[in-house]
Amino acid sequence: MTDQIVLTTLTYSDEDHGTWSELYRRQWDRVQNIACQQWIAGMAKLALDPTRVPVAAEISARIEGMTGWTLGDAQNAYLGRTEWFEHLAERRFPVTNYIRRPHEIEFTPLPDLFHEYFGHLAFFTDQWFADTAEMFGKLYLATTDERQQVEIARLWWFTTEFGLIREAGEIKLYGAGLLSSPGELNFALLPETPRYQFDIRQVAQTESAVHSYHKGYFVLEDADQVRRILRDYARMEGLPDVTK
Repeated sequence: MTDQIVLTTLTYSDEDHGTWSELYRRQWDRVQNIACQQWIAGMAKLALDPTRVPVAAEISARIEGMTGWTLGDAQNAYLGRTEWFEHLAERRFPVTNYIRRPHEIEFTPLPDLFHEYFGHLAFFTDQWFADTAEMFGKLYLATTDERQQVEIARLWWFTTEFGLIREAGEIKLYGAGLLSSPGELNFALLPETPRYQFDIRQVAQTESAVHSYHKGYFVLEDADQVRRILRDYARMEGLPDVTK
């Protein structure tokens, strides 16, 4: 991997800006009272324009000034596991330049810049979270065992992508996939949708769902638990403690 990542700059159409604006308005209205505090605080610092598709280079510079992270080019595709965690280990978050079509407002199975900018990037204004994300990358790269790599990817998936968190006795949204998906967040919060206390072994054996909603979701007890999960998994599997 190289540190010289060129972010593609696109000219977006009025329809694209309209889709972004509609997604932002609808999703902010839905999540502002049920999102975790770490995300709420990060969104204030990230300062996205609710009416215009973000300019990648500008947001990258903004985040770099806060936590030392930059944005990388995800090439409008689901990156392979190893490539994804290589980015994280180098303090770089991959983003696409594709925005979903208007008929995909509720859910898109494709990588989408709304998911990345609205769902993920607020967290990367927080130094603790940003450092923890780097630790995920380092832990993944510390092993060549296929089983362990799959399990580490699932730990990432069911925390930062589709995790829930308990705050002041209430269940809040933590994962970017829930924060950015109008359809799936509603499903995740239905009373009948299964929710489980986060258990490393159970999560490690749970397959992720890319093209559909998940069958159940895992609940973190607090934001610091993510780092404890990395430390405990490393101890259980005889891997280096990347949290030191």
